[in-house]
Amino acid sequence: MPHSLKNKHVLITGGASGLGLGAAMRFVKLGAKITIADINEQAAQKALEQLQALGSSTLRFEQVDLSDAKSIQSVAQRLLACGEPLDVLVNNAGIYPPSLKTLTEEGHELTFAIAHLGHFRLTHALWPLLKAASAARVVSVTSLVQRTAKMNPDDLNFSMGYMPIKAYQQAKLSNLLFALELQRKLEAVGSSISSYAAHPGVCRTQLGRNRKISDRDNWWQRFSSKSLGWGQENFGQTPENGASAIVVAATSADIPRGAFIGPKLLFESFGIPGVVKPGPAALNSQLGADLWARTEALTGIQWTY
Repeated sequence: MPHSLKNKHVLITGGASGLGLGAAMRFVKLGAKITIADINEQAAQKALEQLQALGSSTLRFEQVDLSDAKSIQSVAQRLLACGEPLDVLVNNAGIYPPSLKTLTEEGHELTFAIAHLGHFRLTHALWPLLKAASAARVVSVTSLVQRTAKMNPDDLNFSMGYMPIKAYQQAKLSNLLFALELQRKLEAVGSSISSYAAHPGVCRTQLGRNRKISDRDNWWQRFSSKSLGWGQENFGQTPENGASAIVVAATSADIPRGAFIGPKLLFESFGIPGVVKPGPAALNSQLGADLWARTEALTGIQWTY
């Protein structure tokens, strides 16, 4: 059973809608103080109204574009200026990739930039607040698609061929590789901070349902997009139920440090969450170390713990 988060500070990226909002609802009911970090201010204000109706928790919104290093630095500076320790950081935000490959101003594929590079930068920037908390947790949200995902560290921008579904798989695999590698590094230095990963199983969110089919999509991309949306709509859990794995990763004292949490029923599609096994690529510790080193080079960040 999740422990109380009374007076604990939880920041959730992408918390204005979908799975992030579902997690925020669960955390409010556990007494947490919530910061929603999201690009969509209008959706965030509506989310705060919903959360306020659930309890008297302290609520805060911070606008951030995770594809933009300057935006990440700005939100981090505001939070650092407040000085409030951060007990739980939920790295949840992400997009389903556009039909045409889109690059950020820095030249990174957009899906990877938001899901991985953005969260890498944000976690690093908020590290002083995590260290100031007692036994803080970083929870990285991944997906079932990581099980079949592959990654070519020499072609993270898909210069040799882009497909949206492949970009999505790489982004979600990156989330899990980051979580596992961060935990290895934290254990090596005896840090009190822990890194966890979680996936919701099949969940009804806007991710697949709102992804528009383009005339530039090939037959496989059309099929995969329609299948994702149909599966979420017809078999998915509500976002609040889907957030169960995130809540367990953020609160449970009964799971090992660094665990990967997901639902246990029907090929991890739904059900009571517990410790699950990462896919084959995520189990490759050398790949995790390689991605970490490349991410430091891409972002210019040298992490100290």
